[in-house]
Amino acid sequence: MSRSITSRMLRPFQLAARRFVMLEADDPYTGEHSCLYNAAAFAAWNQIEGDYLEFGVFQGDSFATAYRAIQTEQGRRSAFFDNSPGSGQAVQTHQRCFAFDSFSGLPEGPAARQADYVPGAYACTQDKFTTNIVKYGVDLKDVVIVPGFYNKTLTSETKEKHGLQRAAIVMIDCDLYESTVPVLEFLTDVVVQGTIIIFHDWFRFRGSPNCGEQRACREWLERNPHLELVEFWREGPQTVSFLVNMR
Repeated sequence: MSRSITSRMLRPFQLAARRFVMLEADDPYTGEHSCLYNAAAFAAWNQIEGDYLEFGVFQGDSFATAYRAIQTEQGRRSAFFDNSPGSGQAVQTHQRCFAFDSFSGLPEGPAARQADYVPGAYACTQDKFTTNIVKYGVDLKDVVIVPGFYNKTLTSETKEKHGLQRAAIVMIDCDLYESTVPVLEFLTDVVVQGTIIIFHDWFRFRGSPNCGEQRACREWLERNPHLELVEFWREGPQTVSFLVNMR
């Protein structure tokens, strides 16, 4: 059988395999089109100093993915500087990963809610979260877990206790306006030029700018005119990331 005939016979299988790889690459957490992957790449190559902060970690899927992405991109950056003559030396940064969650699900309250936003929704115990991220290769020595509802934990005392001064990447998966407000206030003095903020539920509430994370973000920027957000990446039907500009 000639090589050209064999190639034609294999072509459908090659296309199917390529499509499978592309679908895998478009996975909402690990693919090349994910907000987390691109945030990690941006932070590494631009040497944005600071920690990874995730608000609303649930079972740890996105948290573990962020950890792996950060490790991978920092490794690639270091390898480039180490192996490229004349490229200088990379600034070595160590990013801790902070997990903020009530571990009791969404709070009570009169907030406007999606059908799946009932009090207690998305609950996952801290032990289960820890077990999950370890299973996915996260080294706990790099992790800081801050359990509790945000109105109790997002304080200056928490920052002082953990030496939290800068955030390189932030994942906000808070769902509700009332939960997002204290998160953004907490971030005001730790974001820097180039910080990437990912809003996981930006287009919930039918995309209304007067609800949820969009409303909280608009009001935050109005209170802090020295901060500007520039859209950086979109993922799926609801997630958007922004780059922080310091005016």
